[in-house]
Amino acid sequence: MQKIHDNIYVHNTTGGFNVGCVVDKEGAISIDLPLLVDEALQWRGEIQQLTPKPLRMVLFTSVDRVNSEAMKALAPNLGAFGLPALIHDVGFSQLYAALEASQPRMLEPLSPVQLRERAVLPDLTYSEATTFTLGSENPIYLDITSANTFMPGSSVVTVRDTGIIFTGWLVAGNEPPALQKGNIDAWLAALAVIRRSRKLKAVVPASGPVGDMALVARTQEYLKDAQAGVRKLARSRKPRENLVQLAGELLATFAPVPSDNDAFMRNAVTGLERLYDDLVAQALISDAVHE
Repeated sequence: MQKIHDNIYVHNTTGGFNVGCVVDKEGAISIDLPLLVDEALQWRGEIQQLTPKPLRMVLFTSVDRVNSEAMKALAPNLGAFGLPALIHDVGFSQLYAALEASQPRMLEPLSPVQLRERAVLPDLTYSEATTFTLGSENPIYLDITSANTFMPGSSVVTVRDTGIIFTGWLVAGNEPPALQKGNIDAWLAALAVIRRSRKLKAVVPASGPVGDMALVARTQEYLKDAQAGVRKLARSRKPRENLVQLAGELLATFAPVPSDNDAFMRNAVTGLERLYDDLVAQALISDAVHE
């Protein structure tokens, strides 16, 4: 566990994901959770060394950071609402839809209450922005803001008056931006808002070391270069096979990721292909309108 402020900590899980913790004498708030049950229990144990008070809330930055079994293991009480947790309302809809799809085939489908008994999901949602307050004597304010236009169901969390922001996948850490997951224009717009803020100093991405605004700038540069490169290929009507070369060029500029890493290369090419197909589709629609 790394202390990054008087009462703010970050832990990097075995899967390479960051989870955060804000502590007060009245309790603690976790920003995301480890995905593995054993590691989630270990995380709670580390928090209990900082405060004997309970975990008051879990704030999730994205859908893929929610694991029902980990939440169930940390719940102080049995039932669907044992561990208070918050996620963007679109994220909850995605989780609930997946839960419905996973129910066994029966003559009569399970009711919403019965479904919620099968899995622990976040029980609180919001749409645009909300604030959670920890403590009463010297309250700590955590501002949760939607990043849903960038990636459905995602959020960023700012600890007010500390200069610290937990960005989830909005800012790239160890991994290059996953273009196949986000809307690139909305992504760039959200990053621009963060860079314009003079109050924000420390950036905690979904994975990788805690950094500063240089992480935001690097993410912006990658996205802009990817967008410009794909547009050039699409406008010149060059085949999608050229995206492999472009992916290698992009990864070569994204230290510390090696350009020959197969997993990163596959992900980069997949993201560029999605962007390429979107641009080609837009061009075809535009041509049809002007005919």
